[in-house]
Amino acid sequence: LAMKDAAFFLCFLFVGWTLLFATQTGISICAMLSVRKAHRPNALAFISIAGHLLGDVPLPIVLGLIKDHLAPGCKVGEDGSFSNPDECSSQEKGVRATLAIAYVWVLWSLVFFEVARRLSRIEIGKRRSDEINSLLLLEEDSNGAAAANGEKNNSTFQYYHSKFQPTTPRQSS
Repeated sequence: LAMKDAAFFLCFLFVGWTLLFATQTGISICAMLSVRKAHRPNALAFISIAGHLLGDVPLPIVLGLIKDHLAPGCKVGEDGSFSNPDECSSQEKGVRATLAIAYVWVLWSLVFFEVARRLSRIEIGKRRSDEINSLLLLEEDSNGAAAANGEKNNSTFQYYHSKFQPTTPRQSS
């Protein structure tokens, strides 16, 4: 299905690139929230380098090698035209297979997004159960002294207290 009008192509290209790059903000936020504040710049640098090493650096070279293997007659000369257009048109299946491989390469990101989503849901579930289990039933007597779960007294005042202790801000001197 060839597009005869450049406006349609540019419209689809704009929508595709917009949707593709819309994920970058979420990736950056996830990277920053998954590490301590002191390591956030390093996490973003690692994400950037890993994206280049696994994506846009090797892919043109690999796709060029695949295209040269599947459609060796489709070589472009210095003037920008095919060196042998008849041979290239006979190797259309090889060119299409190369494009299919390029599109499948993008699907890897979807696979890894799903793996990351599932792992994060498991981790969130663990942290929530730890949070729920960290509540202690405390009883307070009339003097204000608290007794932990196993100790009984005649107080009617009971409350739940979390094990979480917030950090106290450092006093500047």
